[in-house]
Amino acid sequence: MKKTLALAILGLTACATTYGQGVVQFNNYTSTTYQQVKYQASNTPVNSPTLEVQLFWALGTFADQASFDAAKNTGVTTFINPTLTFGGGGYYAGPNQTLAGWSPGLTVTFQVQGWETSAALGGAPTYAASGAKGTTALWQEVAAASANANGIQPAANPAKSFNVGPPTLLIAVPEPSIMALSGLGAAALMLVRRKK
Repeated sequence: MKKTLALAILGLTACATTYGQGVVQFNNYTSTTYQQVKYQASNTPVNSPTLEVQLFWALGTFADQASFDAAKNTGVTTFINPTLTFGGGGYYAGPNQTLAGWSPGLTVTFQVQGWETSAALGGAPTYAASGAKGTTALWQEVAAASANANGIQPAANPAKSFNVGPPTLLIAVPEPSIMALSGLGAAALMLVRRKK
């Protein structure tokens, strides 16, 4: 009887065990490395408040894009904040990201995508449809060294910024096509001829 009771209690305890959680701020402004979002062609900071960035994450270490894509979780989003101007801008300070299943000792791989949402700037509402977009390299984060340090914190602690990343996010803006430029040139010629 006692043995059965002890096994039942152990079974209930096992069922009640929950996985841990971690938390990190989706933020490149107070991160340890201060890597900006920049336009690829000019290497200048992006200060457009219509440029959206999104975090992706996966428990474990992933070195290649395909394996990361197969395991990734879609994270929080935010926009460039043009009032954060240190070093010319290109910063975001978004919401906290909860990392379900994380516990101290686990590495988490992250990546950030960014895209222009304003049609006037070559953008669209989604990353896939936008003409001005970019993706960071993959990077890994581990538990913060202390409760006051950057890195992943247990969910019971206040969230801190990234310690290793995010890397610089380069936004590629496509060049106008030859056809579009030809069309503009033809329209300009017609206007000039009409004025004469």
